[in-house]
Amino acid sequence: MVSADFMHIKYLYCANFSCMTKRFYLFIGFLFIIFSAVAQREDESAQVPIITKKDSTVIAEVETKNFRITPFLAPSVSPEVGLMLTAGGLISFKLDKENAKIQPSSIPFSVGYSTTGALIANFRPSLFFKNDKNRVIGDIWIKDMPDNFWGIGYKDGKTPSQPDTTTQYHRYWWQIFLKYSHKFGKNFYAGLLFDYNATTASDPGIRMLTNANFQLYGPDINNVSMGLLAQYDSRDITVNAYKGLFLELSSNFYSTTALEKPSYQIIILDYRQYQQIKRPGRTLAWQVKTRIGTGEVPWPELSQIGTPMDLRGYRWGRYRDRQMTFAITEYRHMFMRKSPRKDGEMMSRFGWVTWLAAGSVAKDFSSMHNWLPNVGVGVRYEVQKRMNARVDFGIGEDSNAFYISFNEAF
Repeated sequence: MVSADFMHIKYLYCANFSCMTKRFYLFIGFLFIIFSAVAQREDESAQVPIITKKDSTVIAEVETKNFRITPFLAPSVSPEVGLMLTAGGLISFKLDKENAKIQPSSIPFSVGYSTTGALIANFRPSLFFKNDKNRVIGDIWIKDMPDNFWGIGYKDGKTPSQPDTTTQYHRYWWQIFLKYSHKFGKNFYAGLLFDYNATTASDPGIRMLTNANFQLYGPDINNVSMGLLAQYDSRDITVNAYKGLFLELSSNFYSTTALEKPSYQIIILDYRQYQQIKRPGRTLAWQVKTRIGTGEVPWPELSQIGTPMDLRGYRWGRYRDRQMTFAITEYRHMFMRKSPRKDGEMMSRFGWVTWLAAGSVAKDFSSMHNWLPNVGVGVRYEVQKRMNARVDFGIGEDSNAFYISFNEAF
């Protein structure tokens, strides 16, 4: 049996759950103020916002000389949260206004509420500074939702095929993940990683209560880390590459809960390549990625598969273990117009994608004998130059899901 003392574990940095929540919201507010202030550094004459429309579409924008925000409101369906109504937008701006070749910085953001009572918010800033010498890429999440825990490993994830009373629990999770990189040479970058996240599980089911990892770490887990990364990046645009190569090796060193718990390390190898086919807007893209956990990794931080950025269609968190590996090939196609748009562009704002993928989780690579297949299709709509809204439908072995988001999955 699991001791009831698990339900009274305190966070390392705050005395209670409410304190951690307040700090998270304060930090998010601080980040948003900073990003907005940086984005709107303009002459006074350029500060009057302009409401514009995309050709004959109904998507409106708020725009100044160096700042643009495209809002959206849309439904989505996923295995984790059911039917969700999501509001958000895409903010873009230039941090280097003197160099026209530097891609704009962007902050896609969304907040959604679902029929299951799930509340999910996400911010994904990509900031490119003067001459692209320095970059800050972030992924900021908050989730307050009913969730499910199958266990650890491929076999646990297979049964039951659908969530039930044995797998269910309520999850509160937030994460602030930031990558800073500095350019050395033409396409080489190196830098630092920072991750600060916390998980609280309540109303755990029998699968969670009887899991050895959960018994070790309990329902309240707080993690903080610093790490190193090295990259090679020759992509033309990071958020929607038509051509180029991206390689990343990173290692993050974590301390978890109260520091008496063992520390652990996460190593990530990420390879992506993009090949333009005959013309811009027709792209064959592929990615191979592995995430390796060493040491005593707590159950929320085990490598998981089925996120909106990899095997779309599987339930996020159903399959988890010390190591995750997946490979995906995706074809992306933007249509051409018979006559130019108002901005002179011949490429349509509309396009489609299709992908084929497979992935697995295991305690190590030699144990990866069972692979999960994945296929899907999606539509694209360019809301800003080379920045797309995406609607994807992914199919897994015994599940499927719709996803609505900004920019490409990889």
